[in-house]
Amino acid sequence: MSPAPDDRPDRKAGAAARVGRAYTADLVRVALFTGVVVAHSVNAINSGPEVTRGSHLAGTLLHLTRYGFVAVTLFVLVLSMRGKTMTATQFWRRRFGLILWPYLLWTIIYAITDHLVIRNNPFPSTGTWFADLGEDLISGTGKYQLYFLLISMQIYLFFPLISKIVERFADHPWRVIAGGAVVQFGMFALYQYTPRPLPPFWQNIFLHLWKTLPMYALFITIGAVAAYHHEAVETWLRSHVRLVVACGLGSAALSVTAYWLATSPGHVPLQANTPWNPAHLPWLVCGFALLWLGATLWDDRRRTGKRSGARFVSWATLRAFGVFAAHPLILDILARTGFFRQLFEWFPGAPVARAVVLIITVLALSLLLVDLLLRTPVSRYLVARPRIPLPGERRVRQALARGRADPVGDH
Repeated sequence: MSPAPDDRPDRKAGAAARVGRAYTADLVRVALFTGVVVAHSVNAINSGPEVTRGSHLAGTLLHLTRYGFVAVTLFVLVLSMRGKTMTATQFWRRRFGLILWPYLLWTIIYAITDHLVIRNNPFPSTGTWFADLGEDLISGTGKYQLYFLLISMQIYLFFPLISKIVERFADHPWRVIAGGAVVQFGMFALYQYTPRPLPPFWQNIFLHLWKTLPMYALFITIGAVAAYHHEAVETWLRSHVRLVVACGLGSAALSVTAYWLATSPGHVPLQANTPWNPAHLPWLVCGFALLWLGATLWDDRRRTGKRSGARFVSWATLRAFGVFAAHPLILDILARTGFFRQLFEWFPGAPVARAVVLIITVLALSLLLVDLLLRTPVSRYLVARPRIPLPGERRVRQALARGRADPVGDH
């Protein structure tokens, strides 16, 4: 990741100075994290045969979040590293600490709370518990969202190589994207169309191969190339608004049609709503482009000084990862306390209303929990953010500092 011995560092430093903070990425990331909460909440509250088709359709469209996360992660990494000289070892030392501790701690937390909170799930023997914990840590199965932290660590591991490839083909970005598309489509086809069941060896590989980088190759290249050519990309988006909107809506219609034709009321085949269905790939790409277009236009408004909610986006960005990590625990607690049952009593025959109320409740309680964690000494290890001082804490520290600075024995 060290720059080549030519004039590129100067150009990169200038680009970095012009870019500043990627506010577009902040808004996209907040939207994606919210989408994750929506998807998990909808699936948690709507599981009966009469609502399965609709809830899984929402989940199918919201598979966009996992691929969007990968693209945003690469975008932010490439943009933040431009103009900097850092060896691969230095990069790994800096980045892995940000994600490794949250991954380890939340895996352990869920290994405990799953048995404390979820009904009919008692603790196993000590040996079995530790064996399960070890397997969860290796495979990213501690909770249904933690696999993405495993993917993030792989991105960090291979980022020095990815950045060199993008820089090597800086003048031919479509070659990089085309290569990613070939790998991506190949992985989708492999997972979607390989006959089942498989022999045990291959079955075990299939259980975990989707959590490796080849499954996200196209979005890795999209995020990295978009960062390297961010000004050209955003200029193109601004000048092709109608095309991007049309592609986004058209691809969404294609995914909905494909899903609806493959399902029937009360019957949703597994392959109809998989995250790797090739029929949904246009939506995953165009939907992300549409989301980025919206963030770009919002950032344009922010730059003009108009009211845009920029403070809220910054506030939400600080808490987004924590909400991602903690919201399954909130869902488990709500289910255990009978809140789900209460929702069915309040909104009989109204699955949409139940889902909306649950989404709002989960977001609110997750944000409250994250705000509490942000003010603890373990904030960096649980929510990957520095600790926020308690109200009045700065004033107390300043007063103590002034007291220590005053000469003793003046009176």
